[in-house]
Amino acid sequence: MVELPILLNFVGMIFESFIIIFSAVLLVLIVKKYRVKRHNLTRLLLIIFTCYFLAIVFSWISKVFAFTQLSVIQDGSIIAWMYNIIVDFRLSEFFVTIAIFLSYILKVNVFEKSYNTLYKYIVIIYGIFTCVYVLIIYENGNTLLDIVAFLIVFIYMVMVYIPFLRRAIQSYRGVEEKVYKQAFLSLAIMSFSFTLIFLNFAIDRVFIFLGSPGFTAFYYLAWISAIVGIFGTYYGYIRPKASEK
Repeated sequence: MVELPILLNFVGMIFESFIIIFSAVLLVLIVKKYRVKRHNLTRLLLIIFTCYFLAIVFSWISKVFAFTQLSVIQDGSIIAWMYNIIVDFRLSEFFVTIAIFLSYILKVNVFEKSYNTLYKYIVIIYGIFTCVYVLIIYENGNTLLDIVAFLIVFIYMVMVYIPFLRRAIQSYRGVEEKVYKQAFLSLAIMSFSFTLIFLNFAIDRVFIFLGSPGFTAFYYLAWISAIVGIFGTYYGYIRPKASEK
């Protein structure tokens, strides 16, 4: 009889396989649209979505490791470190952190005339702190440290995507042209959806800390939120933008 953790990882692996296929198709469509008319903001969105795609891929690889029960000797080597940060989602968190920082740059380019100097340094410093934590502050099997990692990334998301969401909604309400309303609405959906990713993951990890085997409904909602954010932005912002004359 298959053990429950292995079965859950298999189900997660299959689920993330579909997420990877769907997101890969969206990335190809985004690349095609970018090549039609090379908008700088579209290129930035492409890089952001690529980071999220890589996060999904490494999350999928961790499920493959768990399902196949592949392990390495914990001898403090680079190989052991790479294995650990993949298995415990840390490498995925790193790529998400990069995507969040790039989203901050996107927000400034879309909605602001210039950077707020103080807030810019806060975003940069917190981003560096987040990268250091998710890649270095690790203990094999310590779920509490993992929960903290998820919460740190979630706070970074709130720092960037909540102001992003607010400005997108303001811009949506401030224009009458349908194409612009659609674009700002899609950016609002993106920022809201991306914020939900790590909120759901953090809740899932709390359940694990309390004794659950994991893979609760919040785990599935997390990656669904990612796809909603990417698809919404492609449909409402990138596709119309590439068609502009």
